[in-house]
Order: sequence, then C-alpha cells, then structure tokens
Amino acid sequence: MTTWTGNPLLRAIHPAQPDYETEMVTRLSQAASEAGICLDQTAIVNFYVALKSKPLTILTGPEQSGKIALVQCLTRILLGGDCEQCQIMLGHPWSFEKSDNVAQFTEVQMRFNTDKLLCLIEEAWQPENAHRVFIACVTRISPAELLSFFTEVAFQLRHGQLMRLGDVHFFEPVPFPSNLFLIGTMDTQNFDWWDPDLLSQTTVIQWPKVGLLPCPFQKRITPTGEREFLRSCLRNRQSVYHRVHSILGWQRQPLRPLFQVEALFRAHAVPFLYSVIDEAMIYLANSWSRLGNGLFDPSTSHNLSIALDLAIAQILLPRAVEAIRSMAVLPEQLQALLAGKYPRSAAFVSSLADQG
Repeated sequence: MTTWTGNPLLRAIHPAQPDYETEMVTRLSQAASEAGICLDQTAIVNFYVALKSKPLTILTGPEQSGKIALVQCLTRILLGGDCEQCQIMLGHPWSFEKSDNVAQFTEVQMRFNTDKLLCLIEEAWQPENAHRVFIACVTRISPAELLSFFTEVAFQLRHGQLMRLGDVHFFEPVPFPSNLFLIGTMDTQNFDWWDPDLLSQTTVIQWPKVGLLPCPFQKRITPTGEREFLRSCLRNRQSVYHRVHSILGWQRQPLRPLFQVEALFRAHAVPFLYSVIDEAMIYLANSWSRLGNGLFDPSTSHNLSIALDLAIAQILLPRAVEAIRSMAVLPEQLQALLAGKYPRSAAFVSSLADQG
C-alpha cells in the first residue's frame, strides 16, 4: 500500500491505495539491476521522468555503459519483449568509417532510420493505438544524426508538427504523436552540442561512467504499465502548475533555487527565456506520480531536492554553457548557491568551468 508523506490535504483527497506508477519505477530499477546496470535508483528514475517531460531524450556518456540496455529495460516494462511498437536502430554506420564509401553507407542508414520513424509515426496516430506507447531509439548517433533526428526535429516540435525528418521533406505538416518517444544514445565523454532548439524539446542526460556486469539470466517481465505511463505524462502548463501547487503549495518558497539561478543569469545578461522555467516546472511535476507520491524518494522534501537538482542541471544550466565558461564570477556564484545541496548541478558547473 502507498505511504503518504507529502501534503496532508492530498491524503484526505486520496486515501491509501496502490500507486501503479511508483510500482512501475520500482520494476524498472529492478530490471536494470538484473540487466547488469550498476547505478543508483536516482539515475534510473531521472531517465523515466525525462521521458514523461519531453518528447525527445538523449543519453550521452561512455560506450558500453548501459545506455541501450536501460532503454531495453524500459521497453520490457512497458511493452514486453519483442514488440514492433519499439524500434531500436543504429544511428551511424561506425563500422564503415574507414571505408571509401562511408558517405554512401551513412546516407543509406539515414534513409533506413527515417523510414522506420515514419512508420512508427503513422502507427502511433492510428485511432486504435491512442493508448499504446511507441518508442524509437536511435543508438550510437554522431553529430550528424544529432542534428537531423533531434535538433531539427526539436525546432519543428516547438510548433507541434514536422515538415522534415531525416532526409525526407513533407508536402504537408505531419503532427507529432504524443504517444511516441524518441530516444538517442551518444557515445561521448563530453557532450558539447547545447543548442537552444535542441534543448527546447530534448532532455540531455549525461550518463554516469559505469559499465555493465555480466548478466546471464533476466526474469521474464509481464508488461502492465503502458496506459498508466501515458496517463502520467504531464506537459500541459495549467495541469503542471496545478500539480506542483497541490503538492508543494503548503511549503514556504519551495521553488526558490530555480528563481535564484534565473536571477543570476539576468544579473549577468545571460539570454534566458521564461519558458525555461516552465520546462523545469514540467520536470518537477512529473517527478511525482498522479497520486502525489515522489518517484525519487517517498519524502516530499527529499523528492523535491533531487528533482530540483536535476531540473537545474539538465534544463537551466545548459542554457548558459558559454557564459559559465567565459565568465569568472558566474560559476563562482553558481557554486556558492548550488554546492552542498545540489551536487549534480554543482558538478555540471565545475565541468564547464574546467573546460573554460
């Protein structure tokens, strides 16, 4: 049974009952462990919350660190084993890099991936599939696929539709289905393509430097969470603010760190759109289940602290990468604000300052 530790008003509205979303997150963490992915639960839940929050997600980090395996775990939880609703495809033909025909192989791979994505979009839009999840994972992408399948797609999704995908141009706009999730994996130690268009619709997750343990056996999983997952994805601005207020409205200035970072950016004339605060709020709202339970931690305050840390690190700070690298004072002020309580955000600032 669910244990309530948050707003006491919510306890009166929702009596104790099974929370299928927190159970789904637990099952995902267990599946990841069984797959040999040695990570703390926060990294796993962050991936899950990121998917709920934006249509595009990129896992970036060292190769053989479990990025693709995690996507496979998620699809097993939501969809089962071999399922046409999930298409995992190679992004770049790295094995042909030394070939004289590398450009031709790259073009063929681009067309193949584009056709796969178009098929998923068509299937996801079928009325009978409205409550089904569709996942496209483009693995081991290069900067070229990052641009074609993520940055350019994210730019178009600001208007909710596509006029181009990969190497295909459409005669009429193609709406992007809300039940389709596009994931990319990129093998790089230092992701450095912080494009504003990309970030507007994409969560870039910097994956920990861990490896996969040998895993000869994985338990068979019966998928049960497909419909619940779609119901839990919260992106409507009004609904987002309503959930955050219903959970945190009784606390004093719970979102102060977000606005303190935003104030520092304004003080240093860093270009900053107010919509970025909305993006952070969407992430925070999705960090709780529909029943109001924390997905990172049962404690409301602890769940908030973790979610704020990740929202700042993955949504706010990437918008100011160049300023953090070029200014001496800004990283110092950010560290003074973030160090101690928000370790992931502080580590992001430190990594940029070291590169500056």
